[in-house]
Amino acid sequence: MINRLLNIGLLIAFQFCYLEWPNNSVFIFQAEYEIFTKTESLLSNLTHPIILLGLITQIILLLGAILNNFSKKINNIAVLLLSILVLFFFFVGILGWNYKIIASTTPFLIFAGIYLVSLFKRNQ
Repeated sequence: MINRLLNIGLLIAFQFCYLEWPNNSVFIFQAEYEIFTKTESLLSNLTHPIILLGLITQIILLLGAILNNFSKKINNIAVLLLSILVLFFFFVGILGWNYKIIASTTPFLIFAGIYLVSLFKRNQ
């Protein structure tokens, strides 16, 4: 039950990660909406490694939250990969002194930390 709640928390927190670059800013959920609504460039968008990694890991977390007997190893790998991506966003925020990016990635990193602590407690 804890894993399901953490997966849902990770999914929601990831959706509200904020990205900003010159002349543009977007939350992840807005970027995903734009990717799927612009069908003329859908294939090129989906083949970008960062977008593909984010989408696949979100699908895995969703399956982990829904299915009873979902593989814990696959779920753990998805959390790890998505955490690396969000850490990348976090460090970009630190390097650019962008408090919006730092603040928006912090909830996901907290959920990921709780997930890892609960994972280590279960393995002991």
